[in-house]
Amino acid sequence: MRYSSARPWAFLGFSISVGALAAALFFQISKEWFPCPLCIVQRYAYVVTALGFLGIASSSRGSIFSRLFVLLTTTGFLAGAGVAFYHVWVLSNPMQTCGVDPLQNTLNALPWVQYWSDMFTADGLCTEEYPPLLGLSLPMWSGIGFLVQGLVLLITVRARRYVRGSW
Repeated sequence: MRYSSARPWAFLGFSISVGALAAALFFQISKEWFPCPLCIVQRYAYVVTALGFLGIASSSRGSIFSRLFVLLTTTGFLAGAGVAFYHVWVLSNPMQTCGVDPLQNTLNALPWVQYWSDMFTADGLCTEEYPPLLGLSLPMWSGIGFLVQGLVLLITVRARRYVRGSW
């Protein structure tokens, strides 16, 4: 039996998270597309998946920490995908709104927001429609990013097992 390493897959998942966060910050600063509360929750989910994938890559296969990092990554992926596709639903039903609401006030009052306010301050409206990128809205792209992360997580978990025989 030989062990198939999952580290390259975990680093791919980490790279997707960091890339999504960098793209969000780029659009916010360069095009002034201000994030709404749902966008900020998706950013937090990307941070959680980034930390989870980094933990998976750095922990040994059989440790309890490895299982905890897989659970953390799964939680971040599911939460982020759920919020992203809920955001798509909000955009497709303009009668719904989540403008200045308790979620926005709560997110903006978190203690670490003051250290990186550009990334984690919600000051936009969830129903604000920005121009699509390659035909898809930003929440759709975020949802696709989370689905790709889910696939990478599945491959990562399967790659951590022992592989019988030689291919």
